[in-house]
Amino acid sequence: MLWSRSALAPLLATALCGGALGCADGAPGGDASLDAAGDVPAEVAAPDPLGSLGGCLGTSAPLTISRQMPYVSLPVGAYRGEFVVDYGTTFSSVDLAAFPAPGPSTSGCDRARLGVPCTVDDFAFFASPSPVRLVTQDFRGVVGSVRQAGIIGTDFTSLRVVALSYAAARMFVAGSGPCSEAAWRAAGFTALSSAGFFTDDPRSLAPMTSVDDAAPASARVPDVPTVPVRVGGARAVAQLDPGFDDALVPSSVNVNAAFHRAIVASDPGALMRDAARDLSLTTCVVGVAEPVEAYRLAPGRALEFIDEGDAVARRYPGATIFVKRTPPAARGCGGIGTWTAPAAQVAASFFVDMGAIAFDPFASRVWVPAR
Repeated sequence: MLWSRSALAPLLATALCGGALGCADGAPGGDASLDAAGDVPAEVAAPDPLGSLGGCLGTSAPLTISRQMPYVSLPVGAYRGEFVVDYGTTFSSVDLAAFPAPGPSTSGCDRARLGVPCTVDDFAFFASPSPVRLVTQDFRGVVGSVRQAGIIGTDFTSLRVVALSYAAARMFVAGSGPCSEAAWRAAGFTALSSAGFFTDDPRSLAPMTSVDDAAPASARVPDVPTVPVRVGGARAVAQLDPGFDDALVPSSVNVNAAFHRAIVASDPGALMRDAARDLSLTTCVVGVAEPVEAYRLAPGRALEFIDEGDAVARRYPGATIFVKRTPPAARGCGGIGTWTAPAAQVAASFFVDMGAIAFDPFASRVWVPAR
């Protein structure tokens, strides 16, 4: 299971993010980079790429963009809390201390403990209030314009079509396929395939051996939106993670060693070393750090998102590439750093730049504005 980039921020020390977080993906911890302010400026707010789609998008709610991450206010019994919508984690969590005392009603756990599943009563994510299982966490160390009360992971969002409008600061949630393919394309969107990686039916997830030769035969890939990308002549699959805050180095992309080798082999001049931006990330193993090497893209090269027709949907020549080389002591943490297939992780600033993005688990598609 993947863990959110923001999930354990106050629990894991880091050499680069002022105590916020900078961790290996795939287990307790994740990747993040926080600056001193981090909120999206007001000028990002227009135009809205979703504006012409109207009612087919479903139910909407205000979205707060704090440190580039999307937050939605959700009811928890008599309370409300700000939850970050994080497609990089496969489970949802709650910080019970984020609510006024006595806080939401719970059962089946010691609510004073962190990292344990807890049944939280009357929780509602665009549905009627009901008891749900959330993992207890402490988000006091996540600095932003809102007090983070929790994380919504793909255990919820893989059962709904979710559209995030960063431009209009709105979130839309609907059941299976509310907007037709024709409507999406007429609105200027193109589809990225996430087949085998993001779905409402876990049985259709690809075997883990498709990305990691050493994985158990019975394991499946995490249910995380993962789409084709290209750098130079090399292709990879990239996890899309709105909860990966890259305000410190905007347009950040983490890549594994396999993707790095493929880029160099296909286009030796594509990457230019930028050692001044090297980072050291914590991992799920206390005391074990993971160095990541920074590269800029050479002139004429770009990170390219590849659509279902094998065309370039969006192109980012200003992306900064960070190469993850997971140390042997932390390989048990999992994540793309341990995968043998070329893979990447795309950070939040890309989605802010797009203005909007929509995740459809029923069709295993991600809709992005084409350009």
